[in-house]
Amino acid sequence: MWQCGAYNLDLSRPLVMGVVNLHPASFASSSYRSSINESIEQALNMVAAGAAIIDLGAEPTNPQQTITVNAEEELERLLPVLRALATRVAVPISIDTSQPKVMQAVLNEGASIINDTRALMYEGAIAAVAASDAGLCLMHQGDGSDIKTISQFLRDRAEVCVTAGINKQRIVLDPGIGNGRFGKTSQQNLALLKHLDTLCAADYPLLVGVSRKTFIGDVLDLPQEDRLAGSLAAMIVAYQHGARIVRVHDVAPSVQALKIIRAIELS
Repeated sequence: MWQCGAYNLDLSRPLVMGVVNLHPASFASSSYRSSINESIEQALNMVAAGAAIIDLGAEPTNPQQTITVNAEEELERLLPVLRALATRVAVPISIDTSQPKVMQAVLNEGASIINDTRALMYEGAIAAVAASDAGLCLMHQGDGSDIKTISQFLRDRAEVCVTAGINKQRIVLDPGIGNGRFGKTSQQNLALLKHLDTLCAADYPLLVGVSRKTFIGDVLDLPQEDRLAGSLAAMIVAYQHGARIVRVHDVAPSVQALKIIRAIELS
């Protein structure tokens, strides 16, 4: 189980986390909607399609550009959508942020998960999460040439959180597959997917995001809007190598693909 506030998520089956991007410079431009109402509708459609978690993000991680977003802008984009969804969906809402001020605000407004690409490294971030009962995802950023080093980093960050009073059952780990700000080459991303079982040895559930990422485009020589098939293939490999939660932009085909894989496993 992954304890996320009022939710206890069963990780004996794969869970799909649907991504709702709230910044126009977001990596997957096709997942961005230009109005609050459209973003809310997008999230509701993802839940209807089988998303077990909705992940809202207002800080772009586009590998093609570097954009700095302050906490006030994040909250301006996040809070209207979060407030609307908190009363309309029966799944946990995750907030993709590294800012302690944002964490505190969204946890007070109904968020159940903090998804931090910087693994709570900013001052005050651990305290903000420890004061809640929210679930937590810790991501690795940086060189991907040594998988054991990635595993050790994530394990160390998790233990720091446990020491601060965050229950181990609230924590999942993300190896940070991706180019650009996530710091890995395409070849490193491929190798990381192949050897995810090394990270499973850290004894924390894994969340993996591969959807439409650059390494898929490099292999297939396709722009991000044409990477669905490659994303599904990489997602299935991630699941088969130990990922329990998969973060995707295309919920319906991802849910369908995983249902087939599970049906085969259980046959």
